[in-house]
Amino acid sequence: MKDSSGRHRTRARTTLSLKIEPTDQDYRVGPGRPPKEHQFKPGQSGNPAGARRKPKSIEPVLKGLLERALNAKVTLRQGEEEKIITKAAAGMEQLVNQYAKGDRHARRDLLALAERFGIDLLPGRGAGLERTVAEAVSANDKALLADYVQRHIHAQPHEIDADDPPEQNAQDSAPHPQKT
Repeated sequence: MKDSSGRHRTRARTTLSLKIEPTDQDYRVGPGRPPKEHQFKPGQSGNPAGARRKPKSIEPVLKGLLERALNAKVTLRQGEEEKIITKAAAGMEQLVNQYAKGDRHARRDLLALAERFGIDLLPGRGAGLERTVAEAVSANDKALLADYVQRHIHAQPHEIDADDPPEQNAQDSAPHPQKT
């Protein structure tokens, strides 16, 4: 029989295979067929020692130690007043204080944390900040930017339309001399 593609179909042959245990006399030893006395017994593993266990990761231990250290209480004194807070809260206050003093590393870390947690550092002042930046760009800077943009627009090769006939240069239309 032919199928729609014009090829002959072949029937899959199904054979009924019954697993018959060969008798000891009929059993043939060979590749993939070890002698009966060396075969694994039912319930016996081929690797009694098993695979070596991987050493436990130190990560959960370190995570637990860090959490405990950050949740430990510490007493802070501000003037005459004493406060008991966690070390994590004390660290955040210290980070904010360093940021306020102008520490560039604290600024980087604080801005990264604020972005990660979705905290607006300038609530209600976003438009004012954009206006301040726009005013900071002087007329001279605007002229430099305009000149830069103009130069880079003209430096790009022109776009070719599929409808336009190809232009030929005088060099392209002249026959090339053949070497003899």
